[in-house]
Amino acid sequence: MSLLKNFKLLLIASTVVLFAACAGSSGGSGSSDDEVYYEDDGSGTGTKKAVKKEVVTEDKLKDTEKEATALTEENHKLRREIFDSKTKLGIPVEQQTGE
Repeated sequence: MSLLKNFKLLLIASTVVLFAACAGSSGGSGSSDDEVYYEDDGSGTGTKKAVKKEVVTEDKLKDTEKEATALTEENHKLRREIFDSKTKLGIPVEQQTGE
C-alpha cells in the first residue's frame, strides 16, 4: 500500500477509537457521589426520570440483608398459614413447581 493509503487508514482507525472513547466516558469531571442516571418511569410513555446513584456501604448492605431475611421469613410464615387454612377448610392444595 502506498503511504497515503496507510495514512488514511490510520486516520480512520484513530477517529473510530476516539469516538468510542468519548462515547464511553461519563461526560464530565463530577464526583461519583453526584452521578445521576436515567431510567424508565414505568408509565409506558417512554419518558425517563432522573435517579441519583446511591453509594452502598457495608453497613447498608448488612441492614438490607437483615431486612430481606426478615421479609423472607414473614413470607414463609404467611404461606404456611395459607396452607394450614386451606387444609382445614378442605380446599385442595396444589404443589407449586419452582421455575
